[in-house]
Amino acid sequence: MIQFPDAIATANSGQDLSAEQTAALIDQMLSGDADEDQVGDLLLALRQKGEAVTEIVGAARAMRAHMTRIPHGHRLLLDTCGTGGSQSHTFNISTAVAIVTAACGIPVAKHGNRKATSVTGSADVLEELGVGIESDPDAVARRLDEIGICFCFAVKLHPAMRHVVGIRRKLGVKTLFNLLGPLCNPAGATHQLLGTSQPEAFEKIAQAISELGTTRSFVLHAADGQDEVSLDGYTDVIEVCGDAEPRRHRWTPADFGLLPAGVEALAASGPAESAAIIRRIFDGEPGPCRDTVVAGVAASLVLTETAPNLSEAVKQACESIDSGAAKDKLSQLATPG
Repeated sequence: MIQFPDAIATANSGQDLSAEQTAALIDQMLSGDADEDQVGDLLLALRQKGEAVTEIVGAARAMRAHMTRIPHGHRLLLDTCGTGGSQSHTFNISTAVAIVTAACGIPVAKHGNRKATSVTGSADVLEELGVGIESDPDAVARRLDEIGICFCFAVKLHPAMRHVVGIRRKLGVKTLFNLLGPLCNPAGATHQLLGTSQPEAFEKIAQAISELGTTRSFVLHAADGQDEVSLDGYTDVIEVCGDAEPRRHRWTPADFGLLPAGVEALAASGPAESAAIIRRIFDGEPGPCRDTVVAGVAASLVLTETAPNLSEAVKQACESIDSGAAKDKLSQLATPG
């Protein structure tokens, strides 16, 4: 097994670690058996070199081995968690997309955390919306089976991450761990609408999710830097489906039949404003915030083969909001159970 000094030297020389080597090193970190200074040196060396697909895959496998799993009876399960870090200061789009998609009848296990690089994380806005985010794993599993949606709070379900919290804060920069959240859904999502704000990570994430295994996933990167389906310019998509060769798509607002919307129209100052925007969308308020959520839901419906194309999926998404189903689904999620 490779030791930390050798791994650091390897990365500093510009060479990639294997998936097995990385998994062993991450396992030591998450077990609390690694020296903090060496952990920091390795994470910085990998960052400087550029994290390789083998390293992302190995790290994700180790992190999955340490996470608390959520059992469920769904054959199809969606997650809309992205890597974050776009610095666009938007409201919590992927969280709203998750709720509306669940209201369309698609089981959703929304993975997320409190804010780190954004003004509001999924946990922050859900708490503001009245959702209990600190549920134990059994309660999370019941919510998923009973109402078709749950929130997988990373702090609760990845307890081993406590061993690296300190060094990540001390480093103060993005590291390999910033790429792992969407790849480690505790409920084992079969389908993922996975956005990344980092263009250099776009293809790596797609390759990693292919190696880790997925029924079907859309990996996204928007031209405006968002890790969401964007109506500002275009959104590049890599479709990963089992062992099939990945396919590429480029979506524009016209593909959805929606008007363009600049990122500045989606701004929120924090969890309270983000929650207020989501409530207004669910109450039927038109505008760019609603349209952006509708576009994300449409992508989710096409991904899960619930709709044949984006334009038809937009109709289903709008109906879910206008009928009150999305508002009802949020109410169910916020009801203690």
